[in-house]
Amino acid sequence: MIVNSKDRAAVPVPPPLIFIGCAAIAGLLECAFPTRPAHWPWLPRLITGGLLLLVSGILAAGAFIAFIRNDTPFDPSKSTLRIVRVGSYRFSRNPMYLALLLLLAGLTASICSLWMLLALPLLFTILTVFVVKREESYLTQKFGAEYLAYKASVRRWI
Repeated sequence: MIVNSKDRAAVPVPPPLIFIGCAAIAGLLECAFPTRPAHWPWLPRLITGGLLLLVSGILAAGAFIAFIRNDTPFDPSKSTLRIVRVGSYRFSRNPMYLALLLLLAGLTASICSLWMLLALPLLFTILTVFVVKREESYLTQKFGAEYLAYKASVRRWI
């Protein structure tokens, strides 16, 4: 089977690398210029961070399982075979990217870093502009009315 190399979203960088880049830059800034905006006791910090990390993991796992069960790749550099509408995709069109945001939010709460907090809107913006909008354009072109109906019935994030 020959796959059209142009039949994919034009995502320039894999989303996990975008997450790693944002988290790494924030982590380096935290090491170089430590921030402690408020003293927040370690137990509530770890509980909050842990819950966000748990929700992130559940969302990501559910999204991967939905893609596997629907026999379509979850890698945006590959051709999408069908619109996934089950599991967390009933509530969000981008649960994997939402999981990355929650992962960063969990790290932010756990270490109580202002730099990590500032990295959250940066990650959100980069994902929206360079990943989500490109995927939406690709899916609209490929699936037309089917994707537009899904897009109209399910929110982009939550």
